[in-house]
Amino acid sequence: MILCSSKNLTLPKPEESFFSDLLVVGGGCSGLAAISAAADLGIENSLLLEKEESLGGRLGKSTEEISGLFTKTVQPKELLAHFSLFLENYGVAHQEGVEVEEIYVLSREALSIVHSQDEASAYRYLLKAKTKEGSCFFIGKALVLAVGALSPEENAAVSALIKEEEKKTASPRLFLTGQSLAPSQSIAEAVQSGGAVGRMVGEMLLKEKHKQGF
Repeated sequence: MILCSSKNLTLPKPEESFFSDLLVVGGGCSGLAAISAAADLGIENSLLLEKEESLGGRLGKSTEEISGLFTKTVQPKELLAHFSLFLENYGVAHQEGVEVEEIYVLSREALSIVHSQDEASAYRYLLKAKTKEGSCFFIGKALVLAVGALSPEENAAVSALIKEEEKKTASPRLFLTGQSLAPSQSIAEAVQSGGAVGRMVGEMLLKEKHKQGF
């Protein structure tokens, strides 16, 4: 996964892309927690992308009991079942077998990919991904990376981008959570981290919709 400039990007046609208010990359414990928290606040147009063929990450592999989230300890697979039921009940979109290869920060000129200029100004990230069927594109207003430990190069690039966005706007739209933020996080800590980020992003998106009169 690499961060790229959109300067020389050949933009896909709108009908060839998937548009979402919130894109969450990584369907492990922190990614599941993030998108669930946003959905619980009322964010409906969100999408969870996972490169493996099933969601869960460590939740589908670990046998260690998880404490600190509920009044009693739970097994990882119990927590995964809880998240899966939540996504189903809330109708949260998710796609498995999607490997994000490139992340583009869209320039103001590139945002003309969306026909409505008012709507276009809100979209900031384009993801180029690989599936069994070929390449596909996802465009979002906010992006949460919950992909596990980043390489030193990825971490430096993402950190620099977040700082740059913080200087440009009062509402940054790129967030790290779970092991992407701190590689040594336990499952419980990753879930808490994801939930906190999901609520933060959800509240930001709701405020923007309220300002736009939706």
